[in-house]
Amino acid sequence: MTQTPDVGRRSLLRGAGGIVLGGGLVVAGASAAHAATSQNGWPASSSPSAIGITGLTVSGHTFPAGVRGGQVHTVLGYVARRFHSEVEALANPGCWGYNYRVISGSTSFSNHASGTAIDCNAPRHPLGASGTFSSAQVSRIRSILSYCNGVVRWGGDYSGRKDEMHFEINVRPGDSRIAPLVAKIGGSTPPPTTTWSTVKSGATGFRVTAIQHLLRARGQSLTVDGVFGAVTVSKVKAFQTSRGLLADGVVGPKTWAALIITVKSGSSGQAVVAAQKALTARGYTLTADGIFGATTASKAKAFQASRGLLADGIVGSATWAKLTI
Repeated sequence: MTQTPDVGRRSLLRGAGGIVLGGGLVVAGASAAHAATSQNGWPASSSPSAIGITGLTVSGHTFPAGVRGGQVHTVLGYVARRFHSEVEALANPGCWGYNYRVISGSTSFSNHASGTAIDCNAPRHPLGASGTFSSAQVSRIRSILSYCNGVVRWGGDYSGRKDEMHFEINVRPGDSRIAPLVAKIGGSTPPPTTTWSTVKSGATGFRVTAIQHLLRARGQSLTVDGVFGAVTVSKVKAFQTSRGLLADGVVGPKTWAALIITVKSGSSGQAVVAAQKALTARGYTLTADGIFGATTASKAKAFQASRGLLADGIVGSATWAKLTI
């Protein structure tokens, strides 16, 4: 969708709310018309809860105030994660999300006001500056945009004043391209930038615990102690042999892919315990009772949203990879 260039949109100054005026003056609690929408057509509100704003953290870097939940969270989270891993490591302060305000010099609401835009490393890529990324970095940004199939727009492409820190949803609510993109991001195979961890003899911790529970779920008998010792090595080799894999006792991408079990609401058993313990290790604390109930589904959805995955509460391949990386 072609949009009017966001010329004169805003100053670099960010706040928790209010309108940024010339000279850095912030007018808090700026009023807006009822049923306000941001420049891209999404509902905007001074009440974050009214439009479903939720937290966004990528690799330990928080976007203050978060972004719109659901599909928008999935897409912008994905963009942020790929930006961090492929373009430039995120840094705080300087990453921004929801901010209820109008575009500087305009009466239109910023896309930040609807929670449909993020800024990445603002101090390094100030408003109005051009060429703040290398040609290689721009090429990687183009790859991200191409993957998003027009759903996301980069401020570096504005025809007027550039805003190279800025990424925004570029389609209106309900656009037919959104759902397929969300499905692609959270589909049965991990997104291109997702990788599996490699766990082997001598390792300890929650990844080993998950592997041991998954081995038990796959019929291997062993004690779950979080230590990748001789017994665990032998059980991994036995499992690998049963699946026609190289029996080296190392849990790498192919072994992970064969070992994991998709779990969801209504599931029970050792694979659910593995998912519950992994979620707890990732900061989404819950009781590892082996029953995939409402609490586990809620924690799984929260984790998925934080990692830019489709927040459907189903722990499949993409979610397992993010949990154990």
